[in-house]
Amino acid sequence: MGQFLVRRVVQIGAIFGLLAAVHVASSERVTASPDEHIFFVEGDGCTEKDKFSIVVHGWKEGCNRTEWIPDTLSNLTEYRGGCVICMDFSKYAVTEDYFGGLVPHFYRVVDTLAWKLRELEGRGFDPANGHMFGFSFGAQAAIEAGRRFGLGKLGRLDVCEPAGPGFDSDGTFSVLNPRLAARNVQCIHTSAEFGTFRRDCHQNWMMGNCGRSQLAAGPFPKGSHGLCPYFYNSAFRNEFRATAKRPECFSFRAATDWPPTFRMGYLSDVQAGVFGDLFCPTTKAYPFNEIATTNEV
Repeated sequence: MGQFLVRRVVQIGAIFGLLAAVHVASSERVTASPDEHIFFVEGDGCTEKDKFSIVVHGWKEGCNRTEWIPDTLSNLTEYRGGCVICMDFSKYAVTEDYFGGLVPHFYRVVDTLAWKLRELEGRGFDPANGHMFGFSFGAQAAIEAGRRFGLGKLGRLDVCEPAGPGFDSDGTFSVLNPRLAARNVQCIHTSAEFGTFRRDCHQNWMMGNCGRSQLAAGPFPKGSHGLCPYFYNSAFRNEFRATAKRPECFSFRAATDWPPTFRMGYLSDVQAGVFGDLFCPTTKAYPFNEIATTNEV
């Protein structure tokens, strides 16, 4: 009995420590998962059964330790509504050893995310009204979890800079079709250093210098790769419109037609039927888009 009480005290203490660590507001709740090192932070809209969105972070990141995540959650709450969730696998992600410390846990993360999608469906949420946003390692996890959840079952998937290292060199993984992960998969590319070389989503946004580098790139974590979620957040209020492909940009499947106001990000009209590679210039300073802002509040 004494050992049991000690274990319970330790477990309760760990739970309260977890809640404090993620700064959970009174309107949010932390939910556990089958993996003891992965949890989900749900907003107050998760009592609704109309729509949901899940944000999936990358290497060295976590829901309570990464600058762009609160902005993404806030933007999705404001512009999308419904259930907005942050998936936290920082116990695996916060490591200096990407290949030895994080990549081996990829399928743990994927299986847990696919479990969460099934759990939400079981609670009455319609997968067709589901949305995920993933960055880097988290982008690859979101794509694979979407495929495992059901081919084309999820409504929409937006991914920023799907990681290349550890994935492009995997002959089995690299032939899987990301478009099967959701009814529409929008991929945003900002670097040639850490992002995938693949360009096979429904829309592939080649930002800045042909998707290879950005004028705004600075020290880690805001190099060309790390800027991608900042572009995505800026795009809620500032339009990043598609432009004609420049001669120096290479593409096998450049889009040939799109509406004049077609834009990158969550507010993109993914029902417009635009397919292929799209090009969009970026600037050295926020808000990073070249045209005049039109949606400032």
